[in-house]
Amino acid sequence: MIARLVATLLDMARSGGIDALNIRPVAQRLGVSPRILYHHVRDKETMLGLLTDPILDGRLPDLSAPDWKSRLRSIARSVHRAYPDFPGSAAFILSRSANRLELPNALAIRRALLTAFEEAGLTRRQGEEMLVIFSVIVFGNVVVAESLEDHHDRLAMQRDVVEAAFTRAIDMLLDAIHAIA
Repeated sequence: MIARLVATLLDMARSGGIDALNIRPVAQRLGVSPRILYHHVRDKETMLGLLTDPILDGRLPDLSAPDWKSRLRSIARSVHRAYPDFPGSAAFILSRSANRLELPNALAIRRALLTAFEEAGLTRRQGEEMLVIFSVIVFGNVVVAESLEDHHDRLAMQRDVVEAAFTRAIDMLLDAIHAIA
């Protein structure tokens, strides 16, 4: 049932965003009663938590790049590309489940980030701080990009500027890591 539930959640999140994920519509899509679904997930928060790792599955970055800068860029690009397919998921990840260490894909990325920060010369504490900054930059950019309407002249920010800002922010982060180390 869990595999079927996750597949349904992914499909619904892809087509309607995470706002579409509520117990009743999910149960209806699965062809079960909400009460049956409550045996597997207690609330929307639990359902959303089930999506964190599957969203990354198949989109994991190349963690074998020889230098820490290349690895960080690869991770940033991969994560940045993974979440727009699931509207609202980046805000959820950033605000709620960033600390869930039991998720294998998220844990692999977290470990790769911390290792790269260590290789750059940061202390463990500095690496943890950079992990927060990295998460805010990557997920925050996805959240801002999701809020933009396509082809609207009166937006405070344009999509191409937001995308360019993402690249510049990663460059600035790498420079900051180097300067701190």
